[in-house]
Amino acid sequence: MPNELRLKTSRKKFIFIYIFAILLIILYPMSDFASQDGIYDYLFFFFVLVALLYPEIKIVYSSYIITSDNVIEVKGIITKERTVIPFSSISHVIMKKGLIGTILNFGDIIVTSFNDLVIVLEGINNPERVSEEIEKNVEKTKRI
Repeated sequence: MPNELRLKTSRKKFIFIYIFAILLIILYPMSDFASQDGIYDYLFFFFVLVALLYPEIKIVYSSYIITSDNVIEVKGIITKERTVIPFSSISHVIMKKGLIGTILNFGDIIVTSFNDLVIVLEGINNPERVSEEIEKNVEKTKRI
């Protein structure tokens, strides 16, 4: 496909989860639980592992492709689900950025079709540029 833009969720979206995992690693040796043997060590390891694996699974799970004709969302790791919205069917493009998203330049883009099909591009880097690209392509298809 010529002129396609492939996007993934940015790790910036999960900054608080990474900070939480680092704090757990730093604070655990100082806690009373560290001096006790047994299940506390396993629980600590489990929570840190979940905190570090969750973002990676979310990043691998979803990918987004913007072609010259469509916005495509591909979800899944083992089985894949593909959602396609042609530019000619797009009714709304909404870009959302929170405070941290504004500081670190990432956000969500919500693409809605006329038949209420929705694709949410989560945690995309530079969402203004991407939403402008989508809107520009939508305008091109309306002129044709």
